[in-house]
Amino acid sequence: MSDFERNWDIYLNHYHPNVLFPEVKQPQKASQLVSSLLDIADEFDVLLLDGFGVLNVGAETIDGMPDIINSLVDQGKHAFVLTNGATFPVVKNAERYPKWGYSISPENVISSRSAVEHALPSHPLSTRGKTWGVIGSPDYDASTLKAKSVYLTEENVDAVDGVIFLGTMEWNAGKQVWLLESLSKRPRPVLFGNPDVCAPLAGAFTVEPGTYALDIKAIDGVDVHFFGKPFQLCYALSFNKILEVVGNIRPDRVLMVGDTLHTDILGGNTFGMKTALMADYGFLRGHNPYDFIEESGIQPDFVVSLRDLK
Repeated sequence: MSDFERNWDIYLNHYHPNVLFPEVKQPQKASQLVSSLLDIADEFDVLLLDGFGVLNVGAETIDGMPDIINSLVDQGKHAFVLTNGATFPVVKNAERYPKWGYSISPENVISSRSAVEHALPSHPLSTRGKTWGVIGSPDYDASTLKAKSVYLTEENVDAVDGVIFLGTMEWNAGKQVWLLESLSKRPRPVLFGNPDVCAPLAGAFTVEPGTYALDIKAIDGVDVHFFGKPFQLCYALSFNKILEVVGNIRPDRVLMVGDTLHTDILGGNTFGMKTALMADYGFLRGHNPYDFIEESGIQPDFVVSLRDLK
């Protein structure tokens, strides 16, 4: 099984709309094929953009995208970013977009870590002064979490009272083994700041926290909670930010633009936004997205591709 097939299988079986949002009737859409976001500018007033697979692939900007986004901003559209990148505070993520040539204000960038930081202070462990073990980077910046925390290691894993999984840059299968052993002995809450299963690089996919979540969720007594797309807290925070900047606007005048059906598109649809699937550079690159739209039942309003997909 290829990396793509394995990642798709995880998304299909663990991020199904009927599992995540059983109370929400998902909209049925025609998924119109367009060649550029410029072609559908009349359909939205606000862009809510994913990062990986939409604005960049790894550390490289997607060819032509700064010109497209900047042209839409020049037309009076408002550009925001909603990323599942949670390893570092959102201000660090936000710095990259102006450097890459995007007319996106750092104040208009929201991350799944923003949702963690919003919810963490009121969590029962935090209010009781308990200690969280953080998976991500030793430089994760504890000051923004507003709760007692330490960088998680094999030496302190049995002592922490809960785990916050922000990113995989320092994580691997060996570390996962001792985490699972510790949680099996003493189940504790685990908060996932990044639900992504993978992220697209130029020639491969990274392994993201959503992959490691599967084994953790299988442990009896472990309370797993997800933040980030497709879960709705980050969309609510994004929409509140949009209201602050833009003023009164309906969700269906916001276009969520992403490369992954089960995170970007599912989350945007569930919140009532319009959605556009970018098909050429991200998760579905090299594949016909309509096959996966049909299999998943997750239908964007638009599919953006320069390829002939008919």
